[in-house]
Amino acid sequence: MPSAKQSVTKVLSSAPVYRAMPRGAMRTYAALKYLGENASGHEITQFIRKSGGIPTRHLSTALIAARAVFRAGADDLLAETLDELQNRFPESPDLHALRADVLAYHGDYEAALEQARSGRMLQPSNAGCAARVVTYGYRVLSQADADEAALQALKRLPFNGEVMWAVTKLCETPEQYHRINTAWHECQNEPADLFKSVRQLATAAGRAGEVDAAVDLYAKAIRLVLDGGDMGGPIVDFKLEGKGAWTAFEDLHKALDGAGVPYFIAAGTALGLIREGRPLSADNDIDVGVFDEHFDRDALIELFAKNPMFDFDVVHPRTKKVGLKHRGGSPIDIFRFYPDGDLMYHDAVFVRWGNRPFEIERRDIRGLDLPFPADSDTYLTENYGDWRTPYAGFDAFFDGDAPNVEVTWADYLRLHFIRRGYKALSRGNRKAAAVEIERAGETELAHRMGASA
Repeated sequence: MPSAKQSVTKVLSSAPVYRAMPRGAMRTYAALKYLGENASGHEITQFIRKSGGIPTRHLSTALIAARAVFRAGADDLLAETLDELQNRFPESPDLHALRADVLAYHGDYEAALEQARSGRMLQPSNAGCAARVVTYGYRVLSQADADEAALQALKRLPFNGEVMWAVTKLCETPEQYHRINTAWHECQNEPADLFKSVRQLATAAGRAGEVDAAVDLYAKAIRLVLDGGDMGGPIVDFKLEGKGAWTAFEDLHKALDGAGVPYFIAAGTALGLIREGRPLSADNDIDVGVFDEHFDRDALIELFAKNPMFDFDVVHPRTKKVGLKHRGGSPIDIFRFYPDGDLMYHDAVFVRWGNRPFEIERRDIRGLDLPFPADSDTYLTENYGDWRTPYAGFDAFFDGDAPNVEVTWADYLRLHFIRRGYKALSRGNRKAAAVEIERAGETELAHRMGASA
């Protein structure tokens, strides 16, 4: 049974009861609990400014507000508050983690690493600080030192998702993968532990080019399920919904257009803006393109290194795109569009998509003058077929869904399908899982799955 405190917290997070409360600390607390779960960072920032600043009496409430203010980029409101909070709560590692992120978005990775280390010293088991030691360590340390820090974090918290993602998303070589895999298996206590880390370990293998090992990890986990193992609940895909996608897009447009970069809106982002007037809530990133003759990766990195609303996201070592992450949480991909034969292509890790060459035209969307492929109907039809009809299950990497996809790394496609099958299995959809696993070439597993559906 939930406690009375848990019940009250749930009510405050799910309904705007603060609007009926008199001014005071309790109203502020109730507002932040609700807005922190249901509003954008800008809305919270506006409320906090009108209320006289971030309240610092209760650490949990202050952190909700401070994180929202960080996501909105209101660093003027955040800086003094963090100093005051660290004076009031000097033993809080979460404050060090937040300060580390602020420093990272301002490009000071050495100071960000020191903040993360300080938080970890206060509480070695704090996953947020441990993950940031890994992430920022790879920005400033030697490869050997960063690898060692990653292995130490893994050994300390081998079944924590945040730490494992930080370690495995930065794996790039077979040697790194084998060290990670060996270290994790030394920590494994029972077969079911694999459910806690299989996606991360498979990601490390895939990034290192050890695709067969990645497929085998998923296959092993699927066999555990078929033998009665408990996956622990459904895998939830990342979605732009709730991540301030429109604000992220506005900031991206301001940065690129302001620097004179001749970009255009591409793929799912073009679909969302043209069909619905906004980025698709169910999409997982924001996509834009730059033609090959204008694509200068070093210049793009320099541009966004100076912009405190963006940090660099981790991309697969075989891709040439520039990956960004907006403060609000939205990932962004800047793709190079290059000519090959009669078509214009852009690449992902194991596929590429081809379009007939197109010009760029501007459209007004919600008051912004935005660049799109000129014949948007043709462009979207080439990408999606019937693009006017929403299709929640669309797979841009499968030629049964995407008309213009071309596989460039067939082995990795197997990993894509078995990963989708594992996700479907986690949601209890064994029929869909069997279809994906069959596509991955795991016929025996697919037959077992179909028999148990």
